[in-house]
Amino acid sequence: MRVFLSFFVVLLFLNSCKQTTNEKKPPHTIIQKPEYATGFLIENFEKYKVFYVLQPYTDKKDTLRYILGKDKSQVPSTLQKYPFIQLPIQRIVTTSTTHLALLEALESLDVLVGANSLDYVYSEKIKQKNIQNKVVKLADQTVEIEKILALKPNLVMVSGMESSRMPNYQKIIDAGIPVLVNSEWLEQHPLGKAEWIKLMGILLEKDAQANQFFKEVSAKYLAIKEKASKIQNKKSIAAGVPYKDTWYVPAGESFGAVFLRDAGAKYIFSDSKGTGSLQMTKEAVFNKFADADVWLNAEPPMQIGNVFFCDYQKFNAVKKQQIYDRQNRLSTNGGNDYWESGVVHPEWVLSDLVKILYPEILPQEPFYYYRKIDAQCK
Repeated sequence: MRVFLSFFVVLLFLNSCKQTTNEKKPPHTIIQKPEYATGFLIENFEKYKVFYVLQPYTDKKDTLRYILGKDKSQVPSTLQKYPFIQLPIQRIVTTSTTHLALLEALESLDVLVGANSLDYVYSEKIKQKNIQNKVVKLADQTVEIEKILALKPNLVMVSGMESSRMPNYQKIIDAGIPVLVNSEWLEQHPLGKAEWIKLMGILLEKDAQANQFFKEVSAKYLAIKEKASKIQNKKSIAAGVPYKDTWYVPAGESFGAVFLRDAGAKYIFSDSKGTGSLQMTKEAVFNKFADADVWLNAEPPMQIGNVFFCDYQKFNAVKKQQIYDRQNRLSTNGGNDYWESGVVHPEWVLSDLVKILYPEILPQEPFYYYRKIDAQCK
């Protein structure tokens, strides 16, 4: 009997230890995978989140990890070596107009203390902040270390461009300011780019608002795509303009080609490989695009203007005056809202494309970013 009782007590003790161990283990959900974005993942724990940037740069696929939370002491020692970003962020420095669009979409421009490209911003709200000296203008081509340090930001958000390599920001990192790489620009689906608003939502502790924003954007985008998919006689398009002797056109796996496909366009390079631009000879593309119904993204150098199209009067699209650029919303200094709010509003871009190709589908929709232009040739 004593042996049995002793054995029973040991079992109770071991079970108690097991329960205690389980209680101390930080509970977490399954890793949150975005719906369209391929460049990030989120892992939620009870006291913090781990944000993974899967491809920070075009040539680098090493995952970057950031710990997001209120209290670093709640983070396990195994994760202490990764950058910690205290939530919610109160002061942010940005390095891309797309970051500004994320802040504005979540009605959080009050946390913006420094940014570059302010001379080319389209948003009136941000321009007013600049005029009122509520945001410091930073240089576009260089990292102004001392200026950034003086702003005492909680976070510096950079794009995964060559100029945004971490060594350029080492003094800022050494000062205890986290530098987060936003690789939205590498996404190959328009909704994937827009989905990075979820990151900004976490940083601002506006997760629900960010999720709702993306839900509404994606629903509108997919509804427009569905309408365009029912078109039987698809219109063919030409895209871009040549630079000297080279014509850059969207590769078949690029976000530009996804837009064209979802808009119901017939694009001759839609099956080509690649996620960037194809570099074609001017002569080769001329022959491919000569019979296209519509010419999109037709933006010649400003110094040449629309007389540029006089050399393309044999183009079917020029004869029919079906030429469109993406410059409907330009700032006085030439900032283009297509590259600003267009990233968080791909449904507006798709709406423009469908309205150009099949105006009967969206007769009441205005043009957001695109506009029809005159070739100015007789």
